Amino acid sequence: MQFIYSTLVCIFSFVLSINAHAAQPTKKAHPTVDISNKANFEDAEFSLKINDLVMSYSVFSVFVMPQENVEFEVLYAQSEQSYILNNNDGKATLTNTNRWQWQAPKKLGLTRVFIESPDKKQRMTINVFVKVPADEVEGGKLKYYHIGHYPKPSQIKDAEHYIVPDGFVKVTPENESVKISPHFSLKEFVSKQRSKHPKYLFLQSKLLLKLEKIRKELILEGIPVKNMVVMSGYRTPYYNKSIGNVKLSRHVFGDAADIFIDNDGNYRMDDINNDGKHSIGDAKVMANIVESLAKRESFKGLLGGLGIYGPKSHRGAFIHVDTRGFKARWVSK
Repeated sequence: MQFIYSTLVCIFSFVLSINAHAAQPTKKAHPTVDISNKANFEDAEFSLKINDLVMSYSVFSVFVMPQENVEFEVLYAQSEQSYILNNNDGKATLTNTNRWQWQAPKKLGLTRVFIESPDKKQRMTINVFVKVPADEVEGGKLKYYHIGHYPKPSQIKDAEHYIVPDGFVKVTPENESVKISPHFSLKEFVSKQRSKHPKYLFLQSKLLLKLEKIRKELILEGIPVKNMVVMSGYRTPYYNKSIGNVKLSRHVFGDAADIFIDNDGNYRMDDINNDGKHSIGDAKVMANIVESLAKRESFKGLLGGLGIYGPKSHRGAFIHVDTRGFKARWVSK
């Protein structure tokens, strides 16, 4: 009799368990990301720390002064064997396992540093642009190129958030198409003023890292990005003044970009919220994704401004992003 009672209790408990599980709502699985274009995710299998910046792209860029020291360190190494640093110019000194102190050459222009895995199956290419010293600017010009005048750090409130250029990258027909990160080239960031070559540019590597992270996150959120346009990158003080912008625009300090998605090639923001319109709503979708990134610990070093701009007769909607180091938000309809 005891056996029958125990058996009935077990059966009753089992039935209750089934009903309890059936009553719980089914948790939706995260939608599968279809990576039809692997170029969207050009990550290496290891990360590289460049001074205080960590990235994992197969190609990246830094902008340095002649003979400036740069520290390279492999993080998340995939092998117990040592990685290899090769370079076209400059001097590299091994300071620890997978860590080097590299000194840029005196020669101005583009040189490259290569970091390779022990089996040479993984390789990072670091484009190093050795800048023309800023003290070569005379009368607001570098050679024949209009730069304008930068304020002295003592003239800037909260000067710690502004990096006045110590030098400028010389942009020529030979180097302007160089990929400075997986999806952006040097020429996309040059000031929009009319000028013949050579042109000169000031750019901070943190901005490249931020743009690549935004691009990747948009794709992960289901928004296709074949072409992210940098409508405005660096602006010389000369050009910035000519368009009537504020004197201390982040664009002048090389850490800002106005961007939009333009997959159809009409130089207007696409209808990414799928409401059948080209409106400020599309820029808000991009901004919301940037805002979600800003809440992550890994994004902390890239914090900055986020502006939302509605369309005008001469242009479409866009967002402004920068890496000023603190949060700033605004909307311009």
